[in-house]
Amino acid sequence: MGLAGVVTYDEFSVESAARVAAELRLRGSSPAAAARCRDKRQMRAAFEAAGVASPVSVAATTLAEVTAAAQRTGFPLVLKPVDLAGSIGVVLVRQPNELREAYRRCRASGRAEYGAVSNAILVEEYVEGPEVSVESLVRAGEVQTVAMTRKRLVPPPWFEESGHVVVGGPVPEEIARLAERAQRALGIQWGATHTEIRLGAVGPRVIEVAARPAGDVIPLLVLLATGVDLTVAAAAAAMGRPAPAAREPVAPAAAVRFFSPGKDMVFRSASSEVAAAAPEWLVSFVIEATDGDVLRLPPHGFLDRVGYAIVTGANEAECEQRLDELERSLHISADPIVG
Repeated sequence: MGLAGVVTYDEFSVESAARVAAELRLRGSSPAAAARCRDKRQMRAAFEAAGVASPVSVAATTLAEVTAAAQRTGFPLVLKPVDLAGSIGVVLVRQPNELREAYRRCRASGRAEYGAVSNAILVEEYVEGPEVSVESLVRAGEVQTVAMTRKRLVPPPWFEESGHVVVGGPVPEEIARLAERAQRALGIQWGATHTEIRLGAVGPRVIEVAARPAGDVIPLLVLLATGVDLTVAAAAAAMGRPAPAAREPVAPAAAVRFFSPGKDMVFRSASSEVAAAAPEWLVSFVIEATDGDVLRLPPHGFLDRVGYAIVTGANEAECEQRLDELERSLHISADPIVG
């Protein structure tokens, strides 16, 4: 039996997977489409060419170029590396006097750990408003909208995600159409996708599209709230097999919250009385950090988490209420960082 398909669930492997699929003449988006999804400069150019609503964006390398670009975008603005993920190094700049330090942080953040290869950053118009993502499946260029995820972010100036909620039911038509147009503009042909959108005062704007399933356990939330298994469906698409039938949803809504260390620390242990009682709505409670781990907040550390909890509920509000209860009961033992 030969190789049936190539699929990746990792942002930094999207281009490699596309090249392997093309070399083996298997289903997949083209290497050019994968490159557009990985390089945010190419992504913005594709959106502009196709008339897809997205923030004004200017590529820059030096501080002088960033300063000049800010004249076009205005303040507040966002600086972001062109080829990282997980909101690593993305920073909000509200005033001109913050620009130099924000530029330094953006250029330095996460490069050694996450392998950024470009020195370029994007200077972008800031779209104020709630952030959502659209989770989709693509087969031969046809986009099926599966679910919408509402996002919870850490306080500004950072954009790291601290939680997600998925509620079953149809995605608002305007948002679904915008996500579909964005995917078509990039030339995505096969697999699961993750389209991030800001709901601004002048309408929704596409922030970026990932040519792979969402991270941060969002596929599990989608499965719990809709019955659709995005990870299995992505593999089925790559192999040319029919999409698996949706299961019965576990609950109308599902959510995850990531527990921040709250401050830079040397982690020792953590526990929760609520989690220990194992309520029926608690799907998972995980302490990821281990004794001795050094956890830092942005800009000194990104995605440093104590752990997370996944819950179900009748709606978004009930999920958030249950997560609040869990977080209030969380006891963290830690030491200060010395030196």
